[in-house]
Amino acid sequence: MAFLRIVEVFPPMFPSSESAPLGLKEGINGFVEGVRGIRDLADVILVANVKKADFLKISTIEAAAMLQEQLRIDAAPVIVVRDQNRPQFLSSVLTAVALGLKSVMVAWGDAYPPSAKASNVRDFPSLAEAVRQASSMARRAGAQTRFFAPVDIGRLAKPGGVDLARGRIKAGAKCLLAQPPTTDAGETFDDHAAIIEKARLKARVLLNVFPFKGEEDVKKCEKYFGWKLPKSLHTAAAKGESSLLQMERRVVERLREEGFPGVYVTTRGTPSVAQKLLA
Repeated sequence: MAFLRIVEVFPPMFPSSESAPLGLKEGINGFVEGVRGIRDLADVILVANVKKADFLKISTIEAAAMLQEQLRIDAAPVIVVRDQNRPQFLSSVLTAVALGLKSVMVAWGDAYPPSAKASNVRDFPSLAEAVRQASSMARRAGAQTRFFAPVDIGRLAKPGGVDLARGRIKAGAKCLLAQPPTTDAGETFDDHAAIIEKARLKARVLLNVFPFKGEEDVKKCEKYFGWKLPKSLHTAAAKGESSLLQMERRVVERLREEGFPGVYVTTRGTPSVAQKLLA
């Protein structure tokens, strides 16, 4: 069975300040060339939807279409449900289908920070319903679109969590991409693997590898995402980024060894990180 490698990158981003030059052409070229360097390491390039109040971005759909056209790779946009009302969300999916994109990730999306002065939209009762309507619409368009959706490993271990995950699969999600990240090939890997296997979802869940940069970065991510990360990660972080990358690479190796269907690698806007984790 093929080992699916999904690598997440950021779309071209530009300062929102009216006094700052956009550098549009340079930004787009840099984005494409950054992905070019890792295209042989990924089966799917996932273009993340990034919320930064001080930046503007090219839409994930257009960015994915650029990659597909220029690099001939399978590029999947993350389409955020709570950024749009229902008709606009489905129109976004239809746009991705019309541009020939073969894969799409459907996600709730992060809440807007207060500085953005923007509100989320809540037109769907569940993410599964958004996936179901998107999948149905793609079939009506005659497309065989592969849909991805997120899964929270911690939620999966709680009452109702398995039903929530299975509902997204039943609605049309081919794979579920996990958070929080699997930070080490020991205790954390064993815990996450046990949760997935107990839920009988091993064939449908891709564990996440997330490149941390150091001790302060680990603490910052815990605070920002609400993650409770293991002591082993903090210990490795104190030794520096190379120690962290070694741990993360070992997670990928163990996923292969244990017969998992693939891996979901976050690059945090630096595509070359994938070379250190997957090459």
